[in-house]
Amino acid sequence: MISHLFIKNIALITELSIDLENGFNVLSGETGAGKSIIVDSVNLILGKRADKDLIRAGQETARVEALIETGNKKLLKECLEAYGIEGDELIISRELSQSGKNVCRINGQLSSLTQLRDIVSRFIDICGQNDNIMLLDEKYHMTLVDEFGGEEISLLKEKAAEAYEEYHRLSRELKELQKGVEDKERLTDLYRYQIDEISGANVKPGEDDELTEERDMMLNAEKLAKHLYEAKENISGNKGTLETLYEALENIREISGINDRLKKLEQVVNDAYYEIEDASYELSDISDRVTFDERRLDWIEDRLQELNRLKRKYGGSLEKVLETMEDLQSQLDTLDNSEYELQQLIKKTDASRQDMEKVFSELTSKRREYSRRFEKRLIGELSDLGMKNAELVTQYEKIPYSKDGWDYISFMISVNRGTPPRKLSRIASGGELSRIMLAIKNIVAENENIETVIFDEIDTGISGVMARVVAEKIANISRKRQVICVTHLPQIASMGDTNYVITKNEKEEFVSTSLTRLDREGLLSEIARLSGGIQSSKAREHAIELVENAEAVKRNLA
Repeated sequence: MISHLFIKNIALITELSIDLENGFNVLSGETGAGKSIIVDSVNLILGKRADKDLIRAGQETARVEALIETGNKKLLKECLEAYGIEGDELIISRELSQSGKNVCRINGQLSSLTQLRDIVSRFIDICGQNDNIMLLDEKYHMTLVDEFGGEEISLLKEKAAEAYEEYHRLSRELKELQKGVEDKERLTDLYRYQIDEISGANVKPGEDDELTEERDMMLNAEKLAKHLYEAKENISGNKGTLETLYEALENIREISGINDRLKKLEQVVNDAYYEIEDASYELSDISDRVTFDERRLDWIEDRLQELNRLKRKYGGSLEKVLETMEDLQSQLDTLDNSEYELQQLIKKTDASRQDMEKVFSELTSKRREYSRRFEKRLIGELSDLGMKNAELVTQYEKIPYSKDGWDYISFMISVNRGTPPRKLSRIASGGELSRIMLAIKNIVAENENIETVIFDEIDTGISGVMARVVAEKIANISRKRQVICVTHLPQIASMGDTNYVITKNEKEEFVSTSLTRLDREGLLSEIARLSGGIQSSKAREHAIELVENAEAVKRNLA
């Protein structure tokens, strides 16, 4: 329940602090005094969209805070833990600014509007004229049946959603595989052509580098031959480096035993000799390979051109080309097996569809069972609300699969004897819609975790005897949960456990709204005003009568 509400700089409200009670809280006041501002403020706590026009003129920011106490600590803990929030109560704050900044906090922790809506909507529900309009939307009708069905339908809906997701997943896979099978012949020809093209080229890793080196040597054969020959002569020719170095090495060996320094020098010269000797052999090997073969050169050029074409087509290197061939072979193998896989997936998808339809059928059956109960209950409630000839028919249509099953539910209603049931939008007046919505709330509330229900002028279009009956219905709801009701009817005001009056104060150019908790005398005066605005002995007597009758009704409800 909302135990405390603080409002600052919202519309006409400068600053307002309200302590609300359990049971039936009634807010009344003159038209334009600011009753709707209270509801707008609660809507902010519920995470509804905020308009900066709500900020009081001349102010930069506005703030709403609420303390929400709940008896369902387990549900609260689950909700808060889902978002990493601690606490065994809810302290909600929301601040608006002219800059457009919107700050939400839950138990002091910054939160998003999505988190706020998800958590607070589990405990508070607002029922107003917009809900009456929502009743005309047939998409809402199945929601009502499902809520009335409670946990039984909720569990079946979870199973239906899981079955639908599995079937939907398999159907997507099947569609993709069927498309692949349709393209099988074309893809098979393409993959085989590409594989033959690569394998026929007999590609070897690193072949392009080797051929490039050979081609470069052949193109520079004359220059290479000349310089290689001269280098060989310089190193190993008569009186070349090797011969001279060998003589030097022999001389050093003769004296190397004299000291360590000469011994080290001998090793250095020895190493140099063999290093240069190895270089001489390498020069000879390279020199032997230097040839110019025009036919070989032409073949190398053609081969490199072919290898470069394959690299451009299948990857940036010959290694990539070979990897591509392996991948193509794998895809070709998959295509060869696709017919078998297709048949297996068809069977699996069909089995999944049958499982899903079985769950959908169970869900439909359970919905029909609860909708019949709902019809009976609603007709009884409407009879109490003066619609004694009301007849409700629930229509079922089968629609394409969805996570909610395959049902499309719509209510058809007749409020007059001899009139066939028709859509709500075609037969119901504003007052009738208000009574139908109140009857529905009275039924569904029994299965909800909602601890606070706010009625925002749901009594529109209702008067006289029906106003008294509506007051009793709302009082009945308040026996199980907190009710906050904005009203202009004396019958409803008299039924309140706690009453508040909202007044608008004007001082020169300054206008503000204030709220006063009424004692018994204040309540009698307010009921007299609501009854006709005349403060007289007869008006007071009428107010006393309404309050005493309401007290008697509430004693019976308790």
